[in-house]
Amino acid sequence: MLIQFTVGNCLSFNGEKTLEMFASRQTNLQEQLYIPESRYIPKILKAAIVFGPNASGKSNLIKVIDYAVSVVLNKPSTLKGRYLFFKLSPECYEKPSTFQFEILIEKTIYRLGFAIKNDIIEEEWLYKAISTGEQLIYCRNYDENGKNKNKIEFGEKYSHYIADEQLNLILSITPPNNLFLYESVKRNRDDFKEVYEWFKKVVIIYPKTSFKLSEQNVDDEELLDLYRLMLKKSDTGIEDIEIKQSDSYNFAPKLSSKNNKSENESPGLTLTQKDKTINYNLIIKRKSLDKNKEIEFNLNEESDGTNRLFHLIPILKLIKKDSIILVDELDRSLHPLLSRFLLHEFFKLGIKHKSQLIATSHDVTLLNVKLLRRDSIWFIKKNYKMASTLYSLVEYESVRNDKVLSKAYLSGLYGAIPMLDKEE
Repeated sequence: MLIQFTVGNCLSFNGEKTLEMFASRQTNLQEQLYIPESRYIPKILKAAIVFGPNASGKSNLIKVIDYAVSVVLNKPSTLKGRYLFFKLSPECYEKPSTFQFEILIEKTIYRLGFAIKNDIIEEEWLYKAISTGEQLIYCRNYDENGKNKNKIEFGEKYSHYIADEQLNLILSITPPNNLFLYESVKRNRDDFKEVYEWFKKVVIIYPKTSFKLSEQNVDDEELLDLYRLMLKKSDTGIEDIEIKQSDSYNFAPKLSSKNNKSENESPGLTLTQKDKTINYNLIIKRKSLDKNKEIEFNLNEESDGTNRLFHLIPILKLIKKDSIILVDELDRSLHPLLSRFLLHEFFKLGIKHKSQLIATSHDVTLLNVKLLRRDSIWFIKKNYKMASTLYSLVEYESVRNDKVLSKAYLSGLYGAIPMLDKEE
């Protein structure tokens, strides 16, 4: 589970800002918490919903977490080719961007962080929490001008690694844009592997993420049953869905004038099996007006809201995998009651699991202390230096459980709303 994430000097974040998943002393909605057996592990929130005006940094929060995860896993990033540093302050140009995760794996808390400047990882650190504080596992520094560019310090409890020839070789060949953590796992060392594997549980869903068939979900009846159940519960009018094999691929991507794929292309999959090409398509079925037969539709014939549901519903399956799910604009194209419904289902299905949901939203109807814990409600806004700041509703101690939060928020009581230039 994610306990907290800290970012500094990246995109719209200037000084270090932290999203915390620690639970407050609030006693209601306990089902929205992970309650550990050990007194050394804090109660952890299963959700954090971030509200704020346009251009406040909500999407940037998702992007920087996505980027930091991509660095750990050595995967392509949405920020590739972009300047990372906070561009509005000249002093930030020469400073590294910093990222830090505090995570819970089984019954152990780890803190992994790194600093990046010009695509070079200048520093990397890994700590382990113990009953009396923290233990350093290792801290690695990169010096471009040094004789030994990669230098590492191991903590007292891990000093035996100093004489480990294989780890020293891995350190010496670790490139400047990769983590030592990644390189050690890549070369089949298991010393820090559980930390690396945790990051594979992070799932990112952006507003323009679209449903696509994959080789995995063609035969995934559990996922199809989940779609059938949730689409009926959501009052979409959809009776059934089916992944159908077709003789010819009728739903090939349409190209625009710029040779880009059409946003409305129908999700299809072409597989080659034993020299035979098999085409699959997702088919949506609705009852005809006389109820005598089923009419087939393609996903590109459905509304934006239905398309959004198709990508959000799998979140409920990821709950069983204890995934950390990040959604930018949870409410995009959804009716407010559907957004509430999805949150309710997430908490209901996640009672026995450690899955977490971190999402941004403009839907003020979600600002409800009967739906969300106060410590799960976060705000983001720009300060006078035009840098994004993060803060939680728990900072406002006088909030009553019967208070209409949406009205108070829109009136400006908690900040994080657009300051419009109103005419008299």
